[in-house]
Amino acid sequence: MRKMKSKSVVDPKSSAAAEEEREKKKKDSLIQHIMDEMISTEREYVRSLSYVIEHYFPEMERLDLPQDLRGKRSIVFGNVEKLWDFHSQYFLKELEACAHSPLSISSCFLRHEDQFGMYALYSKNKPQSDALLISKREQKKTNHLFVVFLLQNKQLELGDKMDLASYLLKPIQRMSKYALLLKDLIKECGQSQEQELSDLRTAEEMVKFQLRHGNDLLAMDAIRGCDVSSDGARGMLFRSFLYAC
Repeated sequence: MRKMKSKSVVDPKSSAAAEEEREKKKKDSLIQHIMDEMISTEREYVRSLSYVIEHYFPEMERLDLPQDLRGKRSIVFGNVEKLWDFHSQYFLKELEACAHSPLSISSCFLRHEDQFGMYALYSKNKPQSDALLISKREQKKTNHLFVVFLLQNKQLELGDKMDLASYLLKPIQRMSKYALLLKDLIKECGQSQEQELSDLRTAEEMVKFQLRHGNDLLAMDAIRGCDVSSDGARGMLFRSFLYAC
């Protein structure tokens, strides 16, 4: 008599558990990738700030700098030096300490909420910096020393594809990058990890608040500098701004 081959029976619970484990490993891998990107881009950001301080700050101390540009370093660069000090001495090191525990990264942001307020001030100053750089670029025909030495010769001397204006945009871009990476972490964080999820959302909201706050300060400056015929008209603009917020 021919023997029947026995069929192996797959335990549904075992199969489900295996699938769940695969999904967990996939999520863990994605979370680690996001964390790795956070750290690698932070290192690059710190290098960029250091690069500006090392190579461009001295140009504002030149003895042959035009009179109308002397003492304007804080306008051109804003609080770049303070941002570099914070990120190089504290924030980068703390991110690196979280390299293998990505979901604890929120503490790095929340611990330094006050320091992140520097970005709103940087954003507030940015139009003044842009105006100064643009106004000097437009004077190329007069062979203005600022253009020749700072925007042209210095960049060529360094063999750099990026100009100073591009470097000065990086702090604005960095805050947007934080918001994006935190959003990605929140997306991959499991609902069972309630505390981590809550902390990540709080960190994301803090970063978004600082981005909005920078825009708010710009709007307030625009209202103060608005050319209107009466204090009443300026007050009306101010009330409209508050209502929009």
